[in-house]
Amino acid sequence: MLLLSLVPSCACSVQPPATGSLCHAPETTYFSCRTTRHTTVSLCGTLPSNLQYRYGKGTQVELQFPDDPATGARQLGYAHYSRFHVERTEVTFSHVDADYAVFDYTENDRRSAGVHVTTADGKESEVRCTGPVQGQLAPLGKSLRCDSDNALNGGQCP
Repeated sequence: MLLLSLVPSCACSVQPPATGSLCHAPETTYFSCRTTRHTTVSLCGTLPSNLQYRYGKGTQVELQFPDDPATGARQLGYAHYSRFHVERTEVTFSHVDADYAVFDYTENDRRSAGVHVTTADGKESEVRCTGPVQGQLAPLGKSLRCDSDNALNGGQCP
């Protein structure tokens, strides 16, 4: 369980989150899903500046990044690639010697989403969404910095 071993416990719980999300009113749920590990992955905030990644079980947030959502638009990266029948979008960040990529891919009308985690020593883990996915990552491209190191951007940022 690589993802949890990287996560300092937070015990962050404010108001009850929206169903299937770790976001709280008045935040917008930009992306949220239940995972194959019976956890929830959410991107919550009020753009153009506030955005935060949250991972947890029930109402318990086990990992949030950044600590201050007001810095999220500067600290989270965005990558996007599209061609005929293919749409791939990722929101990326680094935290505690690990790189995270929340992904939302559609190919031939089949959607897959979740989070990839790669540690500094090269260990990789993927936690996939199961069931419905709330929101979409693509609109975040207007507010987040372009991740020029991400292969989806082809080494270029507009």
